[in-house]
Amino acid sequence: MFFKKKNPLTKYKKEFIFLIALIIIGQVIFGLISSKFTTPHWENRIYATTGVMHDTSDLHRLNEAAHYFGQTMIGWTKFPNFMKDLTTLTELPEGSSINAHIQERQNIIFTVYTPEPITMDKLLDVKDYIQYKMDEYNSVNRTLFVLSSLDYEQAEVKKTYQFGAMTALIASIIIGLGALFIRREFFV
Repeated sequence: MFFKKKNPLTKYKKEFIFLIALIIIGQVIFGLISSKFTTPHWENRIYATTGVMHDTSDLHRLNEAAHYFGQTMIGWTKFPNFMKDLTTLTELPEGSSINAHIQERQNIIFTVYTPEPITMDKLLDVKDYIQYKMDEYNSVNRTLFVLSSLDYEQAEVKKTYQFGAMTALIASIIIGLGALFIRREFFV
């Protein structure tokens, strides 16, 4: 007597169809939003070192002060009016933003994100605005902080369509497997 061998995948047919449907839905959603996801933008960086003008004061204390002042400057970039004023005064494109982080002790990297390339003059205007804010701070607090050792860079950042499609595929699979796990563990 011959027995018909049963296909082991038929047991998981519903789960497999659910997973395939979720992957297709994920790819369709990505297809609809891909132009936003894959649109290039530019990162314009200002590499700077904060310092303190000094005569013969204790250099260690001055370096410490410059380090902590760098953290203050990073805080400035988080203020809502900072970006608004920066955009107005430097005429940056609509949709621009700025971020800053300390690279090492007194070294700060200011990154200006723009939807289109900007000229070196605009990047210098950003540096001048930051120096203007420092000068305001210096006059109120009777300090002499400065930006020095400046360097500039502009880089185009573009995510490819393939990267986005692969990300959507992986996310769909993870979400699908998670949903199947939750269904099996808690609802069956």
